[in-house]
Amino acid sequence: MSFAFPHPDHMPCPDCGASVAVDEPAHVCDEERRLDYRVAPEIARFDDELGRWLDTPAGRFARWLAERDRER
Repeated sequence: MSFAFPHPDHMPCPDCGASVAVDEPAHVCDEERRLDYRVAPEIARFDDELGRWLDTPAGRFARWLAERDRER
């Protein structure tokens, strides 16, 4: 028994991630959307790396020092 998947009407643009109709002749990416699409993984990676660093002795000290300085 064979099952055929239907062909999608829209596909994501590989440059900006926008949903583009398959039969659309020419898609022009919005520059702001393209930038957001490319930078988002780097921002997530930065958040992860910062979280790991804050768990180190140097990170815990930096956090303590920042909290102490903020109270002044």
